[in-house]
Amino acid sequence: MRSHPIQTAADFRFIYRGYDLEVTRAPSGWRVGVYPRTADLPILRRNEVYACDPDGAIVEAKGRVDGALRL
Repeated sequence: MRSHPIQTAADFRFIYRGYDLEVTRAPSGWRVGVYPRTADLPILRRNEVYACDPDGAIVEAKGRVDGALRL
């Protein structure tokens, strides 16, 4: 028996300032995964954001990207 990795498709994704933002439905609301697209961008310590609505999660994720790029 072979095991296969479980893949979850993002409900939608987009690019913000060089980072992929992947928005998915979570059990308690919405989750946004934040991943750098190139090696020269900083990796976020906390790369997942949770919120009750997708707009709130996206705003929080964009704020984390902005904060990382300010350093």
